[in-house]
Amino acid sequence: MNKYENVRLVIVDPSPLVRSGLKAALFSVGFRAISDTAHFVKLHDLLAEDAVDLLITSSEVENNDVGYLIREMRDQRLGTNPFVMAVVLLTSSDPDSVRRIIDSGADDLLLTPVAPDQLMGRVEKLARIRKPFVVTHDYTGPDRRTKQRAFTGQQAAVVEVPNPLKARLTDGLDGTRLARLIGDTASQVNRMKVERYSAQITWLVNHIHASVRDDLGEAKLIAEHTNRLVVVAEDMLRRARGTPAEAVCGHVQEVLATAQRLVSQPDGVTFTELERLADLAKGVVRVLGPGAMVQSG
Repeated sequence: MNKYENVRLVIVDPSPLVRSGLKAALFSVGFRAISDTAHFVKLHDLLAEDAVDLLITSSEVENNDVGYLIREMRDQRLGTNPFVMAVVLLTSSDPDSVRRIIDSGADDLLLTPVAPDQLMGRVEKLARIRKPFVVTHDYTGPDRRTKQRAFTGQQAAVVEVPNPLKARLTDGLDGTRLARLIGDTASQVNRMKVERYSAQITWLVNHIHASVRDDLGEAKLIAEHTNRLVVVAEDMLRRARGTPAEAVCGHVQEVLATAQRLVSQPDGVTFTELERLADLAKGVVRVLGPGAMVQSG
């Protein structure tokens, strides 16, 4: 058995010639379980069905941003494996396009056209070592900070995550053991995300409360913070279900309800309700903030 035989590889590109060329090149080095598609929905379904270990994909398919699907997968909203190895072939060097793919949580990026040897070099590197993941309130993916930034910048939670490619090649993990490792690490990332969300809720509420209290005239900024508060509270409720964090879902639900009213009726929320919102946020971070869940669990 060759070392790549059991790796479930998916190639996504609009061009049949590109897909055929990549398939031939990767088959020649031992990949056998190869699927390919030119369709965005098909890629969505493959990720949803946990049918991928290694994804090599164009950054854009059928005028859709593939980074969106990678982010959904990393955020545990698509499929059961948020740790699929993702190599993205960039169709444009536009800085905004590159930033979107980086922010999606892709493992590696290459600008097209790509030579087969260059691609295999990246795949072999990923098979040996995978960057740990950073977990913040708005990003889950490889830690791309330099060593200097890692020590001098803002602290971010970091976790070693499964490497499905390495597991299939060298670790001798069967599907059941690999799935268990993925499930355990996904639960850990989920807890870390809840911690980050609790801190983010407090930060947002404090800024909203202070802006209204001091009548700073920052209507646009308040609206941005309030919309973000809705997004964070909604996802926190999703992540908290069936976990110890569910104990404070009532508080988070009340935060969400007030935030939604602030969005729809900015002048309809009383200052007393904003005071209550600030108290709720303090309660949430006290129970779920960094370190609190570890200490209580």
